[in-house]
Amino acid sequence: MNIKKLRRRAALLCCLLLPAACKKQLDIKPSSSLQVPSSAADFQALLDNTDIFNASWPMAGIAGADDGFILDATLASAPLTVRNGYVWSRDVFNENVKNDWSLPYTAIFYANIVLEGAAKYGGSGSTGWNNIRGQAAFFRAYAYWQLAQEFCKPYDPATAAADPGLVIRASADLNAPSLRSTVAVAYAQITADLQSAVKLLPVNVIAKTRPGKAAAYAMFARTYLSMRDYKRSAAYADSALALNSTLIDYNGISSASGPPFQRFNDEVIFHAGPTSYSNLQSPKYLVDTVLYASYDAADLRKPLFFSAATANKYQNFRGSYDGSSKLFSGLATDELYLIRAECRARVGDLGGALADLNLLRKNRYLKASYSDLASAEGKTVLRWILEERRKELLLRGLRWSDLRRLNMEPDYQKTLVRVAGGIRYELAPGDPRYLWPIPLTVIAETGIPQNP
Repeated sequence: MNIKKLRRRAALLCCLLLPAACKKQLDIKPSSSLQVPSSAADFQALLDNTDIFNASWPMAGIAGADDGFILDATLASAPLTVRNGYVWSRDVFNENVKNDWSLPYTAIFYANIVLEGAAKYGGSGSTGWNNIRGQAAFFRAYAYWQLAQEFCKPYDPATAAADPGLVIRASADLNAPSLRSTVAVAYAQITADLQSAVKLLPVNVIAKTRPGKAAAYAMFARTYLSMRDYKRSAAYADSALALNSTLIDYNGISSASGPPFQRFNDEVIFHAGPTSYSNLQSPKYLVDTVLYASYDAADLRKPLFFSAATANKYQNFRGSYDGSSKLFSGLATDELYLIRAECRARVGDLGGALADLNLLRKNRYLKASYSDLASAEGKTVLRWILEERRKELLLRGLRWSDLRRLNMEPDYQKTLVRVAGGIRYELAPGDPRYLWPIPLTVIAETGIPQNP
């Protein structure tokens, strides 16, 4: 199957559905006068639009997190959203209709179109139609999860039923009222969609831009980790790794100039990338100096992930699994091993946790210098795993979610500090600014309550 042709067809279909005058940020309204999809090929083409479904939008999650920093000269010329997001200001997402709120809801809108179309045209027993339903359910869950990490409080079972959540769109009907749910309802929607995806998606996919069963299991593992439900997270990570457990041995990767990793490499389960401002990518975005110093000389990630910046004083990141200067935020086996290791450590299975941790490290360190880690102390093992997660998954769009959940534990709380324009800014654990503000136009159009 020609993926390029599918993507061109997907772009055409989406263009037919996009009105030129639409101003709402919550949804994108189709024109009733234009042709709408009706066949399985039409709906699959919609789902193959990677600009919509394979784009994550963690602008605030990257700008606000601590993977790196921006020099003052670069920050001064950055868009207002980046400048304000970088210092955790409330005035973000108000200069551009395309932002961390509107774009996930665009994916949700199209996923709903596909699900409604499959119900209308697809019957109930077709494998092809079930695959389409599964993909749409996965993409809807993926979008809601992104939104929850920025616009909802971290999941807390004691308060989730009362904490303000997301606007849940169960259909493509734009006349439905916009109401904020609770955090509990938002995560229930995510897990319900993933459960549908697990049942409907195939094991094998023709392209890693399409989710398969392993991707649904992996997204379940990521979701339950953000909910701090370690037993379920470990179980789903295990299910995903049962379908794909490959790790790349970095001893066989060249550190010569150019991107060291291929797009769609053997560790990638589902390919996605954050569509963000250039100021949040190399060479403008520089790696945190303390984080860079945490890689020892035998760690092959040090030469593979980093290259000296122009001034030769700081480091640029070049280790993206996108195979280019663009960042990767999809699902991969390295993340799954770290999820399962952390969850095993937290439930007392130190042997299983160390087995996962050491298997990953064995594929990341020089063979001549490598040795397994061993300890019978649960806190020590968990600390090792979290340190490894920090080094392995930088700039994957995950750090913001990690900071939010780890700040709920006194042992792992961290106050973020940065200096911009000679001014010192701090973000303390539990600060209300870990909830980004909903765009003002959305508040004006819908009347939903704003985050504090």
